[in-house]
Amino acid sequence: MNRKVLSSAIATVLAVPITTHAEIKLYGQIGAEAASVEYAGADENLTRGQISNGLGFTESSDDMDRQTLTRDRYGNILNDGPNLIGLDFEHDKELPNGMVPYARYRTTFHTTNNSGLGPGLEAWVGLKNATFHIKLGKLRGAYRSAKGLIDPWIYTSMQARGTGGGMSAGRYNEVHWNWNAAGDRRLVVKDPITGKVGINPGRAIDTSGLVHNSDIPGALELGGKWGQFNARVQIMGDDEADKRGGNVELKYTSPNMIIWAHGAFLDAGDNQLSPGAAKWNNDQFYNWKVGASYKVIPALKLALQYEEAELGVFDNNPDGGKYIIGSLDYRIQKITLAGWVAGYLSDIEDNLRLTDINGDVLDEDALSWSVGGKYHMTEYAHIFAGYRQTDSENDYRDENVFSAGMLYKF
Repeated sequence: MNRKVLSSAIATVLAVPITTHAEIKLYGQIGAEAASVEYAGADENLTRGQISNGLGFTESSDDMDRQTLTRDRYGNILNDGPNLIGLDFEHDKELPNGMVPYARYRTTFHTTNNSGLGPGLEAWVGLKNATFHIKLGKLRGAYRSAKGLIDPWIYTSMQARGTGGGMSAGRYNEVHWNWNAAGDRRLVVKDPITGKVGINPGRAIDTSGLVHNSDIPGALELGGKWGQFNARVQIMGDDEADKRGGNVELKYTSPNMIIWAHGAFLDAGDNQLSPGAAKWNNDQFYNWKVGASYKVIPALKLALQYEEAELGVFDNNPDGGKYIIGSLDYRIQKITLAGWVAGYLSDIEDNLRLTDINGDVLDEDALSWSVGGKYHMTEYAHIFAGYRQTDSENDYRDENVFSAGMLYKF
């Protein structure tokens, strides 16, 4: 359905004073996906479950065979999905100083098990003119805004962020571990009865929306646009939550090329983001990245990004690591062929590396890739299928995924 028709329908049932002073746009996207997932090489000596912040483990299943999964996280099986409904509000008259009031509200929902609306996304109010803007509320992080420029599979389980191994995010695959008696080495834990090792696929940490996932709560944004350049700063701070941080963005946009640079900072205060207590948790985290996308021809786009991160890295270690990812997106009429390849180099300190049950000290570097195709039924709807493989030197973090589904934007 046309956006303007939807907007008119919404406006009809709203109060008259609102419709006479503001333009309202309704939009969103909905995806449905099925995935075939193998964790950690289907090692039968492992078991899946949940790891607590106190490093306890609760088993959920000892079946490590390839899993056929349909229960989504807001549209995606792995990491987080695309499903959202949004409303944009814009006052139809300028203020005396040339500024225009505007606002946004977005929320998420599931597809395969529609149990109602999920966590809210952006919700903010602001003012803007042709050059400057200001926003206050829950904001889409500037740091995550370029992920769609580098990753052609962001709205599927083939995406690069999180457990994909191509960029920082709020999910990672964790093995059950604990400190040794001296408290200076990390050891993989084996259940004394079953002899199996526990893993927690897709374990989540709260990044406060400052990297490639979620949104930033209670934030202020100041931004400007000057010709082909735009810049913005986002600042978050709340004494009760004991967190402070922000994002910064500088971007150049031309018809054939986009170049971006982003930074992120989080002061976590006394919050424990990850299991392992103070020895495994930073007080402050710094991330930055630079990248570019280039249209070689109208049908072919290439992109490259380099990232140094401490928050939300692939192995969730307090010293972080480095990512480099390159991608290709080629469209032939109604068919798009797309893929990416990425490397992760961990900066983990030697004394914090995991020691396996066999006494081997594990490396944490990883190589990941994804490839697939899309069939565009219309400008706003397509079906997709493809494959992603994530190979870590630490086999407990491995994933290989077949994914297929449909995405519709309105």
